[in-house]
Amino acid sequence: MKNQFAQLIQNNESVHIYYNIDDMRSYLDNLVSYIVSGIEQERHTLVIESERLIPLIFKKLEGILTKDQLAYIHTINNFDYYCSSGSFQPAIIFEHLSKHLDPFYKNNTAFQIWAHVEWGQQEGIIPILEEFENEADKLVNKGGLHLVCAYDEERVPEVLKLALMKCHPYLILENKIIPSNLYVMTDAV
Repeated sequence: MKNQFAQLIQNNESVHIYYNIDDMRSYLDNLVSYIVSGIEQERHTLVIESERLIPLIFKKLEGILTKDQLAYIHTINNFDYYCSSGSFQPAIIFEHLSKHLDPFYKNNTAFQIWAHVEWGQQEGIIPILEEFENEADKLVNKGGLHLVCAYDEERVPEVLKLALMKCHPYLILENKIIPSNLYVMTDAV
């Protein structure tokens, strides 16, 4: 996977990937590959992830990376990030993202993002997630971002899965990155 990530990012100004998490071991291995691929290309990685998985990620990386390379990894607790206002609200989430990305932009630092999207119990979440991902796709295309959006399979009904495939030009399936044949490019912001 590391080489697939590297090649995709080198060949595209922006990359937006949907990852349907169906196996945690593969998920962690792929996240580690994404981080290592970024570091090899001198890109920092902003990891928006569950606080229970962050230590597991670093445990895997400590055997691979030097102390200096580990400094290329920046983590945010995903539940705090996505639900800091009490519910999943795209406008607030994008405001948080902007604050986290500002230092990268100000220091002219190359970076990539891996986001494990989670939410609490919330009525009407599917259209909210669709809106969120459509806006994220616009942001990715406008800003030349490299972003993987990971969702836990058991939390994603088929209707949402189809919507996610429509707003991500790439998918990770069976440890391969493939183009989404359902992708519909959103209008730029």
